[in-house]
Amino acid sequence: MTKEKKIFTCQECGYASVRWLGKCPLCGAWNSFHQEITSHHDLTVYEKQKPVSLNEIKTGESVRIPIGTGELDRVLGGGIVSGSVILLAGEPGIGKSTLVLIAASKLSEQGKKVLYISAEESLNQLAMRAVRLGIKNTECLFFLPENEIKAASDALETIKPDAVIVDSIQMIYDSEFDYPYGSIFQVRRTAQFFIEWAKKHGCPVFLIGHITKEGSIAGPKILEHLVDVVLYFEGDKLSNLRILRGIKNRFGSTDEIGVFRMDEHGLTEVPDSARLFLSTSSINQPGLVVFPAQEGKRTILLEIQSLITPSYLGVPRRTFTGLDYNRVNLVLAVIEKKLRINLASSDIYFNVAGGLKIAEPGVDLAIAVASISSYKETPAVSDTVFIGEIALTGEIRPVQHIVSRLKESFRHGFKQAFIPKGSEIHSYPGMRIIEVNWLGEIPSLAFGKD
Repeated sequence: MTKEKKIFTCQECGYASVRWLGKCPLCGAWNSFHQEITSHHDLTVYEKQKPVSLNEIKTGESVRIPIGTGELDRVLGGGIVSGSVILLAGEPGIGKSTLVLIAASKLSEQGKKVLYISAEESLNQLAMRAVRLGIKNTECLFFLPENEIKAASDALETIKPDAVIVDSIQMIYDSEFDYPYGSIFQVRRTAQFFIEWAKKHGCPVFLIGHITKEGSIAGPKILEHLVDVVLYFEGDKLSNLRILRGIKNRFGSTDEIGVFRMDEHGLTEVPDSARLFLSTSSINQPGLVVFPAQEGKRTILLEIQSLITPSYLGVPRRTFTGLDYNRVNLVLAVIEKKLRINLASSDIYFNVAGGLKIAEPGVDLAIAVASISSYKETPAVSDTVFIGEIALTGEIRPVQHIVSRLKESFRHGFKQAFIPKGSEIHSYPGMRIIEVNWLGEIPSLAFGKD
């Protein structure tokens, strides 16, 4: 037996209430609640299911389809899995549509039928983008400029594609329900339709979603728990670099990133991005050190930039770009306590060149050296990388992937590395390895003569 239940849902954040509210208690939006009618089934009518042991469950290997775009395949774990639903989110204008169009062309070149449902662009606009990207004519790539779910369903039944792209999920709506497209109800309703289609037919589906920096637009945030893979496409609009990052992946790792460059011909892969974020000028400057960050199986050399200046304000400024705010403050507190350097009356700025964000604790030593270097106006030793986590006691602790970090650093011309004592490796051919145990050793070793 099916029973109906009325609920009120905030159209801004998805908060649900059994009664209408003037102001949403979660996001603070006014007059954002709309009534929705949901149905649930009486549990007594369902057939009882018997628990099954793990040995009785038959499993099969998931079929993975390589797309042909190396950076995208890397983040996905080697390709797309049949029947998976992939959510690609990012700010408007960052290049999501360009990325999925390239992926669609690569799949169609393999003989896969791809249906590109565009709810935002006309056929002429799609054709112009395809020409700009140099996509050749193919009979396996189909475009549908439609945003009504019934028309999309008919096209799916007619073409029976091997892959589907929906651009974007916020613009698709079901006309049977009196809710505007982009609302919480319509986003959930249409997304559920494509998820069920993917699982039933074993057809991978890409859902494109727009978000702001605060993630305030309905779409990606309310769908993350429903889909199999969540990818975020990031980048500064003033820069031509784009980072594809896996946030959730039921079929692979979320540690990998893909690097692209946006130019007049579209997106170009950057497979060798290890030195991409380093400047071409001399890096032997006060407040600047190099840290080999580990992103999955890839090592990327990054510049950690620090600027410490006397403050003339009541509350000194603390601005950290690309680094975790709390982690930097922790390292600064250890420096003040253990090295007796007074930073309380200084403005402190940090930046990671290239716009990449670092969250791993292995960057602590680089942060500390950059801070001391800027404070003393003395450059650190040249051609050197710094790796290590700093404890509250000032101890420098080992981190993972030391070998791959040293290998990539040596390949790009670095001759010396500071690493924690007790690491998995104590020497590396062609490099001078300096093992440090606690922060107090740094001032005498990192700022001596080359």
